[in-house]
This record gives sequence, structure tokens and C-alpha cells, in this order.
Amino acid sequence: MVFGEHKKELNVTEDEIKKFTKELNVTEDEIKTFTQAFRDEKFREMLFDYARELSDPNKKKRYEEEIKQLEQGRGNDIHFIHVEPFRVLRTSLNGSQKCFINICSSKEIAKPEFKRGVTEDGRRGQHWSLSHSLVPGRQERDRKGNKFMIYDVVFHPDSIHLANKDKRFMSMVDNTAIQGIQDAFKVTLDDNNVRELNIKYKGSPNPCIIRKPISGFISKEPPTQSNTLAFPYPEKNPATTESTEAPTAKTNNDTKAKTLHIQPVQPQTPKEVTAPIYTLKYRSLIDLQDFRCSRDSAQSSRPKEIVVTVDVPLLKSARDANLEIKSRTLLLESSKPAYRLELPLAYPVDEDKGYAKFNKQKGQLTITLPVLPSREALHFCQNGKDEEEFEAEASGVEEKWKEQECGKDEDDGKGKQREIVERKWHN
Repeated sequence: MVFGEHKKELNVTEDEIKKFTKELNVTEDEIKTFTQAFRDEKFREMLFDYARELSDPNKKKRYEEEIKQLEQGRGNDIHFIHVEPFRVLRTSLNGSQKCFINICSSKEIAKPEFKRGVTEDGRRGQHWSLSHSLVPGRQERDRKGNKFMIYDVVFHPDSIHLANKDKRFMSMVDNTAIQGIQDAFKVTLDDNNVRELNIKYKGSPNPCIIRKPISGFISKEPPTQSNTLAFPYPEKNPATTESTEAPTAKTNNDTKAKTLHIQPVQPQTPKEVTAPIYTLKYRSLIDLQDFRCSRDSAQSSRPKEIVVTVDVPLLKSARDANLEIKSRTLLLESSKPAYRLELPLAYPVDEDKGYAKFNKQKGQLTITLPVLPSREALHFCQNGKDEEEFEAEASGVEEKWKEQECGKDEDDGKGKQREIVERKWHN
């Protein structure tokens, strides 16, 4: 099979091939057709020629010129933006998946402008206005198949030059990019856990388009008779024209003024923490004896376990997080990234028997906590014992638990505790 012959050169596993074919929704007959086609030497030569033609810079330039002429006939003036990579920021998108922001530059963007002014508290500074273009996000996958989002934000080279010289200006560029993405695409980025990577660009750079309507353009009237030789490209209103060849950049020329005070650098305030998104579930076990024809066979509304699933897409390892469980509280903290979740629990849980599992691929931490039985349930299982006797036994159980916590032999304490609880439930 041809896939097997080229697998060594491309370093592709069988699982990756199956996953790739599953995503493409390819049938077995289509796979056989592809296999027979790749065995043909002439077909392989034509495929390689087509790939070389797509990567030829002269062909790309000619393609862009044709698109420009086509759009001008429809009343649009377009410019292709070929960006220069600068730096990459990593954060999370909507608290569920990783997100990368490519800070780029292009001369097609307007230059930064500033005005001198005085703030309300009397400090003098410069009010900067940074023009930038936003490219719609594109979703890609890593080697393990996890999805992540990539956004490109393009500034003028002068803005990048000033950012290289001043850290405060660099911070202003980053904040402008993050705020612009959130406002334009209605998403939420974790600005408390933004980190710079050691690469200049994430993914493969794609040209984007800035489209502006031509003033005073009059569209041609559609022909009365159908012309079968006409190019099948319908006339539309230039304001609602959409291009499928390349992503259209959103240009923010009238951005809000960003203030940069020419004063000594003030000590930085501590970073704020982000409350991660979580899912809370109550889990119970079903037994056949719950459906017996007896007064104590009804199912209890009290769950057996509490399962908390926390989305931490930026967490690399479970060792970077600190998890503390109390009877009615769950506390999760981490410094890098800065996460903090304090969750009150509806039922008291067993602090010693809970466990947590971290899924690095999904970026999720699953915490399972067993719920302690209620006193009413224990009292119901006493088969009619009076309240004073029950309270005496319950206080004895609590004293044994306290003795165990104060440093008593762990094995003996657990054994006595288990023995007492089982006797109270099975009497």
C-alpha cells in the first residue's frame, strides 16, 4: 500500500492516518481510489507540479493581481497584507482552549500618532493612537489533535520599533491587541495569564485583505438575457461583499487613545488571578435493593460523590497546582499560570478519600470527592434506637475521628472508624 511506503519518510503512524481519514470523512472506496492513483507515476508528477505552482511567488503575485481587478470591477479597492512576524503571545480563549496571538507589522497599516496632554491629576504625558488590523481567527490542531485558536494583529513597523525600545510601549501594544480581539470577535481572553513565547510566529502566515469601497462607483446593470459564457460571479452590494480567497482584516484606524506618561517606571502591582471555568456534578450509585418493597428501599437524594471538572488549559502539570480540600470547601491555586478557584460544597465530603486526575490533552483537572453520610441516614439505620443512645454513639464516632487526626496510629484509626461505620449501617 502506498501509505505504508511513504509512512517512513513522513513519520506518520497508522493512528494518525485513521484520524486524518476520519476527519475528512473518506470512505473505503475513496481510499482505494487514492491508493491506485498514487501508484501511477504520471499522477504523482502532476500533483507535485501543482504543489510547486501554488508555492511559486510569481504565481501568487499574479493571482493577487487578478483578484484586485475582479474586485475593482465590483466597486472594491483591496490590498493584500503580507505580514512581518514580530512576537507571539499565549493565553486562553473563553477559558476552555489555548489561544495564540501573532503580533505582526506591515507598511499598509497607518502610522501611530500621539498628542501631548495633561491627565486629571496634573501629570503630563503622551496620548497615543495605535492603528491596527485584526485578522479573523483560524482554528488549528497540534500533533496530539488538540484544537487551538490563532489570531493575527498587524501594526505599523514604527509601532513595533517603539515597542522594542520601551517596555511600557510594548505593554500598550499587547493590551491593544488583546482588547481589539475581544471587542471585534466577541470572545474572552485571559489577560491575567499572557505569556510571550520564544518564536516569532505561530502557524503558517497567510495574507489577509483590506477591502474599501470605491467612492462614486456605479455598478453595471445585469444583462437582460442570460449569457452562458459570462463569469459566474454575482453582483452584490460592496458593503456586504465577502471574499473567500483570503481572510479580510478589520482595520481599526480610530482606536481609543492609549496614554503613556513620560515618568519613572512605577513598581508593578501584583498580577490578578483568573477564576477558571468549572463543572459540578453529583453522582450516585444505583443498587437493586433500593427498589425493594420496603419502607427503607427509597433512593436517597443525597449523592455518593461530588465530581468537579476544572478547565485549566494553560496548566502544564498537576505539580504546578495546589489543591486543598476541607469538609465544605474546595480550594485550587496555581502561580504559573495564575489560577484560583474557591468553591463551597453543598455536602460535607471525606477529605482523605478524595482523588484528582489531570488530563493534559484536554487541559482539565477532575476532582472526585466522596460525600459523608448524613446523621439522619445513620439514625434511620439504628432500627428504632432512642435519640440519646444514637447521640452517644455519634459523639463516640466523632471523638475517634478527632483522635485519628491528632496523630493516632493511622492504620488502627482507620480500621476502627471503618468498623464502627459499618456496624451502624448494617445493624
